[in-house]
Amino acid sequence: MQAAMDMAIVGRTRARLASAASSIAGIVRARPKDGSASDFILRFCTDVLHLESLHFGMWQEHHEPTLAGLREAQKDYTSFLIARIPAGVRSILDSGCGTGELSERLIDADYAVTAIAPDTYLSKIVRRKMRGRGTFVSTKFEEFATSERFDLIVMSESCQYLSRHLAFPKARELLAEGGHLLVSDYFRKRPTNYYGTVWVESRFLENAAKSGFDVVSCDDITQAALPTLDLGHRFHTEIFLPTIELVRDLAVAFCPPLVTKAVTFAFRKQLALLTEFLYVKQFEQFDSRRFAEHVAYKVLLLRKA
Repeated sequence: MQAAMDMAIVGRTRARLASAASSIAGIVRARPKDGSASDFILRFCTDVLHLESLHFGMWQEHHEPTLAGLREAQKDYTSFLIARIPAGVRSILDSGCGTGELSERLIDADYAVTAIAPDTYLSKIVRRKMRGRGTFVSTKFEEFATSERFDLIVMSESCQYLSRHLAFPKARELLAEGGHLLVSDYFRKRPTNYYGTVWVESRFLENAAKSGFDVVSCDDITQAALPTLDLGHRFHTEIFLPTIELVRDLAVAFCPPLVTKAVTFAFRKQLALLTEFLYVKQFEQFDSRRFAEHVAYKVLLLRKA
């Protein structure tokens, strides 16, 4: 009986390791695209860590520096955003809705919500959370077509992925007269390569003004977001990398040496990119001191003039 149970455990473990190896191999086989590694991390957060939200969160003194603490900090962050919604708002477009956690909370608060995101993997999660109570469209913000005009557009850590030239004109098009744009994201304080894909705050505000948006309010929540980076550094060091290294070592142990050499040679460029991402770029991005020096996390409420 015990032998049968042990064999069952071994079988399940092998299946899980094979699944992990397949996921990692998928990254290695893929052409180097900006989104390939980040998509893998996204799935790691939802499937392995079981996070309901993908945002930094707003940490407070009573939050423990644990995964449970992060979940609570993310809930508090969502509450903070909802509290920033102006009076009189009824219809909301949640652009880049992630897992749909914010959309679900907005629907529970009796707002009429339309959520959009281009990610096909997340779309199932979003639809499950909305339970048919709102509208979900799988599309990019720049390509979203509708005759509806919204009282508010919310972009929670999503504006950084939008076209610099199209984001504000598209927002004006989708907003009703006097409508609001609520942007919560991290911005570079000056043009640097660190977090080089996100907006420089001064340029963001310049583009907003040129497109006819006035700043109503601005909250700096950088310090409340930093513990997420410290926790991410710990998880990356203690869980994520050891898991990848274990799968790598198992693959090497079970593969003939010639096969290992051939695969390593054939995918040497992809492996070099993956190694740089895992052992250099991720540690740079998880550096909370460097982040605070070069980046500011802001919650901006803008009004269509």
